[in-house]
Amino acid sequence: MKKQQLERLPLRARRSNRDTRIQSLDIIIVAILIVYAFLIIFPFWNAFVISISTEHAYLHSNLLLWPTEIDFSAYQRVFNNNQLWSGFGITMILLIGGTIYQLFFTVITGYALSRKNWTGKNLVMNMILVTMFFGGGMVPYYCLIRDLGMMNTIWVMIIPGAIDTFNMLLMRNYFASLPAEMEESAKIDGANDIIIFVKVFLPLSLPMLATVGLFFAVGNWNSWYNAMLFIPDNKKIWPLQMVLKTMITKVSSTIETGTVTEDFSEGLTMASIFFTIVPMMCFYPFLQRFFVKGIVVGAIKG
Repeated sequence: MKKQQLERLPLRARRSNRDTRIQSLDIIIVAILIVYAFLIIFPFWNAFVISISTEHAYLHSNLLLWPTEIDFSAYQRVFNNNQLWSGFGITMILLIGGTIYQLFFTVITGYALSRKNWTGKNLVMNMILVTMFFGGGMVPYYCLIRDLGMMNTIWVMIIPGAIDTFNMLLMRNYFASLPAEMEESAKIDGANDIIIFVKVFLPLSLPMLATVGLFFAVGNWNSWYNAMLFIPDNKKIWPLQMVLKTMITKVSSTIETGTVTEDFSEGLTMASIFFTIVPMMCFYPFLQRFFVKGIVVGAIKG
């Protein structure tokens, strides 16, 4: 009955009802997105407000929405902290050197596994895939690192991460999706496998290289776990995230024990967090499209 009554309405009235429903739906979607954006942005804003507030304002306010007493002394202490700058330098070494190292081995492995059948290809592929589901265990891994003499060295944060299976599969799928006729044409012109890889496939895979490189760069920027396990005695080569973790742990223990400190510990922690995340926050929005594009392109052909 309602359908018949709706059909009897003039065309203009039906269009008006449809436009009203669409507008109502748009309002609901926008409202949800605004709430979602607020939930994401507020922790960053709250941390920033705490970092530029005084200890008195922090202790006498349940929720700081706006700085009532501004004090930049926390940032002064951060920029004068030699350990943070040392950690920043180590992280930059990991970011540049580690990313190039990981990208090199991941790309050449993905390219080799994307070529036509060669003896042992399936065995190598299966051995690499097994590492995605099973690990050797923490104790054997620790003993291996110790026996290789990489304890308390920067190499322990670089060498073990030579190949990432997920990123290698992305590169393999991308290389496999490229037309085989290009390789055949290059071979007819007398090019060997290395020239084909360097001059034919690499130039065509720049978007994918950028994507995988960004994955590695973000991972190296956030690296701290290996440093915690294998570099307990050499603070000079701690990465930035490990230094920050130590500072946060120290502040937490100070708050739990009620120890009185000269500095505003919570403000110093928040300032250190901003010192750590601001570089990545500045670059990531401009490079995010490579992440999405690379994953989509790398998943075209399995």
